[in-house]
Amino acid sequence: MEIISRLGRIHITIEVYEELNKCRYLIKPLINELQKRNIGMMESGDYSRLQKRHPKLGTGELSVIASSKDSIAFIEDRDAETATREEGVKVYNIPEVLLTGKQRGLIEKSEVERIITELKEKDGYILKREIEEELIR
Repeated sequence: MEIISRLGRIHITIEVYEELNKCRYLIKPLINELQKRNIGMMESGDYSRLQKRHPKLGTGELSVIASSKDSIAFIEDRDAETATREEGVKVYNIPEVLLTGKQRGLIEKSEVERIITELKEKDGYILKREIEEELIR
């Protein structure tokens, strides 16, 4: 969460906020970023049509797709990422954001390594070996 201010202001839907709110270790940093106005809350678009086309996706992912038609979506779920691209929305995932941040000098290599370790340990996040090697190179 602390790198958000370096990446620019982002918006999350109410559905995403509700999902993040359930995560014990994310709620305090999330509230902090909301208070600093690095994260803005937004109403989600109508995602009922998307729900029928992508029944495996959760409300958080669907709300992001429906609300990102004129912006860029940030999604970590691979099925949701594919669905987002199918809907014609530009989408980035965690490795892409980390690599861009590192290349632009917004995130140091040591911080990328720490984030990758936390993603693996706390979220069970799995990176392809070649992607992880590129990130920590």
